[in-house]
Amino acid sequence: MWIYGIVILHINASKEWRGGENQVLNLAIGLKKAKVPQIIMAQPNSPLAEKARNAGIEVVEFLMRSEFDWKAIKKIRELVDTHKVHIVHTHTSHAHSLAFFAKKKKDNWKLIVARRVDFRINKSRFSLWKFQSNLIDMVVGVSRYIQRNLISDGMNPTKTLTIHSGIDISKFKKLSSKETLRKELDLDKKTLVIGIVAALVDHKDYPTFIQSIAKIKTNQPFVALVLGEGSLKNKLLSQVEDLGIQDRIQFLGFREDVNDFYGLFDIFCLSSKEEGLGTSILDAMAAGLPIVATKAGGIPEMVIHEKGGYLSEVGDSESLAQNFSFLLENASLRKKMGSFNQDRVEKFSYETTVKKTIQLYYSYLGDKLFLTKASKKKRNVQKN
Repeated sequence: MWIYGIVILHINASKEWRGGENQVLNLAIGLKKAKVPQIIMAQPNSPLAEKARNAGIEVVEFLMRSEFDWKAIKKIRELVDTHKVHIVHTHTSHAHSLAFFAKKKKDNWKLIVARRVDFRINKSRFSLWKFQSNLIDMVVGVSRYIQRNLISDGMNPTKTLTIHSGIDISKFKKLSSKETLRKELDLDKKTLVIGIVAALVDHKDYPTFIQSIAKIKTNQPFVALVLGEGSLKNKLLSQVEDLGIQDRIQFLGFREDVNDFYGLFDIFCLSSKEEGLGTSILDAMAAGLPIVATKAGGIPEMVIHEKGGYLSEVGDSESLAQNFSFLLENASLRKKMGSFNQDRVEKFSYETTVKKTIQLYYSYLGDKLFLTKASKKKRNVQKN
């Protein structure tokens, strides 16, 4: 199917490159393949603006300073008018606020809000207003857990939906050789690797992860590699030093070649205390890795406990350590769980995400704007 006579405006106000921005790019690439006209409004010189433009997607770079930036709000209205936009799809909280203020009661365009975090809705009057207002047509959570929270916090259930984030599974069909990275990091061939890919921010709960690494009991040589940057780096390095486990954990910062590391890892971890979904876990599953994680947010919707990995309660470093120890000692189990995950992750492809998103767009706009190639051809024949 391809869509005729519809224009989507995506808005993302992040200046950084994280999982959410990658999801926007994947969605936009999928919509481009489906021939859906679209524009991305992004921060100037942001990674998303650069990557989307390189993918052949129209990008408008405009500075979005705050949730009440009237210049940005005016720009959204201008883009809607000049490009005859039918749907504005926001992908960050900041973008949500701007589009909310841009929309007027008389406007016909629809406002769809992507919700990627499992944080509860703030009880302030403004937060409740911008989620419960009639100006909002749909809030799409990337996990069922998020959707449940939205309803619990007072959203109209008919205006909430779950569309799981998806990944490009093909990127992990053939993994790069691990030998180059082993040489760079001076890792012995017998050293097993625990990997974590996440920003160094509070809700990822790195202190619990570090504590669990300190508590691992095994005769197998291992190291934990942390890929990510963030404001907590110095605090976390101090924790590692206080525990005396500098030989067990390395902080590698942000890496452009992050996908290559999935071929190096033997076990993947995410120790979050809050997590909308956690697509780095999906990447690890596609790479055939067993998972050790917490039960935060939407993680249990991806990882099947005792089949694709082990799930612990949030903040339970002892349980995480026991699960690490068990998997480090069991190569056959690591392989079995990894194979299970490779089969399961097929349900989380970005193609599925795109298909469901198009169905959502269709539900708002009706048959007049949506034509399959076959029906358009038939219509043209009838005219002639």
